[in-house]
Amino acid sequence: LSEGINAGQGLGIEIIATFQLVLCVLATTDRRRNDVSGSAPLAIGLSVALGHLLAIDYTGCGINPARSFGSALIANNFENHWIFWVGPIIGGASAALIYDFILAPRSSDLTDRMKVWTSGQVEEYDLEGDDMNSRVEMKPK
Repeated sequence: LSEGINAGQGLGIEIIATFQLVLCVLATTDRRRNDVSGSAPLAIGLSVALGHLLAIDYTGCGINPARSFGSALIANNFENHWIFWVGPIIGGASAALIYDFILAPRSSDLTDRMKVWTSGQVEEYDLEGDDMNSRVEMKPK
């Protein structure tokens, strides 16, 4: 962590940086969306660049625990290293939950959305339907 940045601030920065990256990846690679045009790798790369530009001066912008672990191992400096594990885990999990349950839910019924937690995510979904206003069923193809 940089001078003047405490552990709580560093954790918040890592959560936000990871959150925006994971949200970008989910939004650009979602096969259900037909409104996304352009290059997904370019959007994800720009998201990584944005995260680094905003967070590197404060925390070194870990975003990836493996990257942070490698740097800490080489430098033999594990002070506040937990931030670079807990921050990305919280940021990534919250981005996935917000995207799947609020921004782009697979179903309009809350009980159907909660079934994903108990039974796991299905590989592909049957998204082809005659009526565009019909519910998206969570059944494998």
